Order: sequence, then structure tokens, then C-alpha cells
Amino acid sequence: MELINNFIDIVKKEPNVIEMEDPVTVVGDIHGQFYDTPKIFEAGGDPKENKYLFLGDYVDRGMFSIEVIVYLYSLKVNYPNTVFLIRGNHECRQLTTFFNFKQECELKYDLEIYERLMDSFDSLPLACVINDKFPCVHGGLSPVIKTVSDFLFLTFKIKDIMNIQRFKEPPKSGAFCDLLWADPCENDNEALSIEWTENSVRGCSYIFGSKAISPFLNDNDYLSVLRAHEAQLEGFKMYNWDDSCDFPSVITIFSAPNYCDVYNNKGAIIKIKENMVNLQQFNYTSHPFILPNFQNVFNWSLPFISEKSK
Repeated sequence: MELINNFIDIVKKEPNVIEMEDPVTVVGDIHGQFYDTPKIFEAGGDPKENKYLFLGDYVDRGMFSIEVIVYLYSLKVNYPNTVFLIRGNHECRQLTTFFNFKQECELKYDLEIYERLMDSFDSLPLACVINDKFPCVHGGLSPVIKTVSDFLFLTFKIKDIMNIQRFKEPPKSGAFCDLLWADPCENDNEALSIEWTENSVRGCSYIFGSKAISPFLNDNDYLSVLRAHEAQLEGFKMYNWDDSCDFPSVITIFSAPNYCDVYNNKGAIIKIKENMVNLQQFNYTSHPFILPNFQNVFNWSLPFISEKSK
């Protein structure tokens, strides 16, 4: 509890949009895969001296979310100027109840710890900008617009995120929701003609294409949007939607190798130095076997014992 409170005291003072300079290592989804986490720091270096930006989704799916949280929160408390965390869509009450983090908290600690961890999630910043060139979010952009008297539409800008009231459970729609849930269009040909379309896969937010990302990058003088939120077979994916720019419009990074113990994907991180992007992959690490829903092995085996004893 003391660790959580110290973490909240630090991150609640940070702005909605963190600004930092490289060199920095950008990390995607971890999803409770504690035994894979050390490889991130093997690649990026000692967090005491090297900056890290984590793009959210620290919990759920994997069986060691508490261990991931304790580790990352400890790093933040010890190295508040080099370790930065922003919010993912799983850092909320709705998903942690539906998936397994709440259950894990109650099993390993209690409901009071779970509720305080939800308060800590409410305190997390929503975005980061590296070198004034790379906006970083968990999910994606938002179609939030501003209108003026002559009904001209203005582009959503990064400064709009500063006006969001972040200290709460994420809403089901709006800019706050979109930052955590939106996805880029997977079909490159379709993406060139798409601005925004309904995100039927997620059940909320939007899918965005070139017509949404290009004005955002151009109007803000950015190079590329860095985001997480989607499992990738190689640990990353680049969306090259603009032939006039050497950088991909969007880069997805995913840092949970062999996601859910079945995807057989690689994990990856992004290392940015002097505005150069270096992608580094890594494979999964074996971990102790945990039964589904954290079942007790004795109780789990009783039906089999009963069947065999007949």
C-alpha cells in the first residue's frame, strides 16, 4: 500500500501529456508477463541511467500482473525522472473485473489493494511526445473536432489531450476513450481512403486511416505516431501510408512475447536516439505453470481422483 501511495503521489503531478527527449526505450503491452519483463531492461539498459516509456496494458491476460505492477511501480518510485508510464485500456475497473487482474489481486492480497491500484490507474498520464516528433499513446487518435462560426473543421491536436479530465474511469466514448482504444486500419489499400470508421472489433472507438493521421502529423510537425494495443507476430508493425515521408505514419509495438502462451509471437521494443528508430525483438521466457483462474491444484484434481476411484 505504501508503494502504491508513493507511486500515486509522483504520477498525479505529471501532465496528461509528458514531454521528453531521447534517448528513450518505448515499451508496448506487457499483460502480466513478468518473466519476460527483464529482457526489456537487458535491451534498454539500467533504468537508473536510461529512460523508459511504457505504453500501458501492464495487467490482465498473464498470470503475474501483480508482480509486473510491483516491479514497474518500484522503478518509478526509485527513478521518477527516467521511468514513465501512461495508461492503457486494461488499466480500468471494467476490464480488470472481466479478465483476471481483480481475481489475482484478491488471491494474492485483498480487495483493498485492488481498489487502491485502480486509483493509481486513474492517476496515469494519457500520452507522451518524444523530441516534439513522436506522439505516443496506447491506442490511437480521436476524431474529436472543434468547430468555429463558419463551420470549418479543425484538426485534433495533441494539446487537446491536456484538457481531458483523466483522474477517473475511462468513458465509453470521446477523446479519452479513443486514446486507449482506437486502432489503425490493417488494410493499407483501404487505409489510404479512410479517415474514421467504426471499430466493430473492439466494440467502441474508431479505426483511423491515412486521411486522419496525415493531417495530424503535418499540422503538429510530427514524424510518426507510436502506439501499442495490438499483438503483432514480429512484435511490431509499421504502417507506411505516406510516400513523401521516410518514417511510417504509425508504428505498433507489442512487448509480450508468446502472448497468452499461445500466440508464439515475438516481443519488441523501440529504442529512439537522435530521432532514429531502432526496433529490437526478443523471445519469450518460460514461467511457472498456473492453472486457469488461479485454481488450487488439489481442488482442480478432485474430479479426476473421484472418477478414478469409482
